[in-house]
Amino acid sequence: MMRAHRGSVDMRRLRYFVAVCDHGGFSRAAQATGIAQPALTRQIQTLEQELGHALFARNGRNAVPTEVGTFLLRHARTHLDGLDEVIHRLRRAYDTTPDPVTLGVCPTIAPMFLVPLQEALQSCAPGLSVIEAYSGDLRTLMQAGRIDLSLSYFPSDATGLHARCLLTERLVLATHRTDCRGPLPLADLRDFRLILPTRVHQLRRIIDEAAARRGITLLPAVELDSLASVKQLLSDARGGFATILPHRSVSAEAAAGELTLCALSDPLMVRDIALIQPAAPPRPLPVGLTAMIEAQADLLRSEMGP
Repeated sequence: MMRAHRGSVDMRRLRYFVAVCDHGGFSRAAQATGIAQPALTRQIQTLEQELGHALFARNGRNAVPTEVGTFLLRHARTHLDGLDEVIHRLRRAYDTTPDPVTLGVCPTIAPMFLVPLQEALQSCAPGLSVIEAYSGDLRTLMQAGRIDLSLSYFPSDATGLHARCLLTERLVLATHRTDCRGPLPLADLRDFRLILPTRVHQLRRIIDEAAARRGITLLPAVELDSLASVKQLLSDARGGFATILPHRSVSAEAAAGELTLCALSDPLMVRDIALIQPAAPPRPLPVGLTAMIEAQADLLRSEMGP
């Protein structure tokens, strides 16, 4: 047991601690919170010294809360959420000028909305800030009050969120091979060297859940979250890789003849794109902002066809 330092505990360190618990490791938590990993590690070590207890059992890249850490997580989350709610109420009651809106968006969804709506969004919501991150990180940022709404995968657990499905997009197999002919059943994907996102990514959860429903397991040759890095690997024919992605995120490469896209026959292989806000109480948004996003979703849905 460590010797505890007397005095109060820095609230930021508690938030960093919760982030490490939520993401299962220091590197993923550092990426989500926007702090360098060495600095995050020092903050957690300082918190452990302040409390006099080890909070994590470290296992390679993963960090699992100890018994003390589990106790702290259970109570810290409740109090931090309560404090955030007090701050939100104060701002709504006494602030006379609205804060700029912050929109979170997944990397594969951003081109579908931000590029065609760039000027219109800035006109509707002056000072609009955009944070691009993966779906799980966007949820963490929303819970921390750092984003007001997000364009993301429809959450499998919508507790504490208000999620409205905008459109459904089919997933496809993308490969450099020219002999690929679809539509393919999920079982046939076991014959490919698959690049799949890590398990913290909502796309991976969709793939794994669909495979489990069919009684199969899809084992990736490589796990990789960066879309740009995935495309780079796919472009090298020597690797013989394939991946599963939303159709629109690789449609340009297919049109240029750089990739072959194969339809998937399984109806579960789709992603639902949602507009997400905190459930209660969401901060008022600029008039027309959500209507503009919904109109773009209608246009995309019409382009996709039945």
